[in-house]
Amino acid sequence: MLERYLRNKMILSVAGIVIGLILMIWRGLFIEQMIRVAGYILLAAAAAYLVVYFRHHRQDETLLGCSVFAAGSGLLLILLSRMLLNAFPVIAGVIMMMSGAGSLMETFGDRNTPVYVKLLSVLVIGLGILIVIQPGRIADMIVFCVGAGLVVNGISGLIMTRRI
Repeated sequence: MLERYLRNKMILSVAGIVIGLILMIWRGLFIEQMIRVAGYILLAAAAAYLVVYFRHHRQDETLLGCSVFAAGSGLLLILLSRMLLNAFPVIAGVIMMMSGAGSLMETFGDRNTPVYVKLLSVLVIGLGILIVIQPGRIADMIVFCVGAGLVVNGISGLIMTRRI
């Protein structure tokens, strides 16, 4: 049983290293391709719903509606993957700016609120502005950090399997 655990741990560690390196090297392209893959999966689900709809004795319009919705969503993900990739950080940045501004306005006149809470609100606004101004770089940095984390985790997993 221990041998099977170690073999699985080793496979997962190597997979983590490979995926981490892919994320570190092809950051934006990898995420864009994952959005497209999600679109193709939705198209496959739409086809499956259509098959079930036409093969079933009693045709349920809900299946047809699900098929149309899945197909439309899948096509949007495939065709607009680059736009979605670029729009998501901007939307997140705007939400951060609004949240920080709301918190700052709530605490601005209150003398009982510590100064660091107000500074954190200003920091959130600043980070939101930074994300809106440089959405691609921020997203690339986050993906790179996730990839680096996967590589470090994979290497530590390999080291641990050698020690056991």
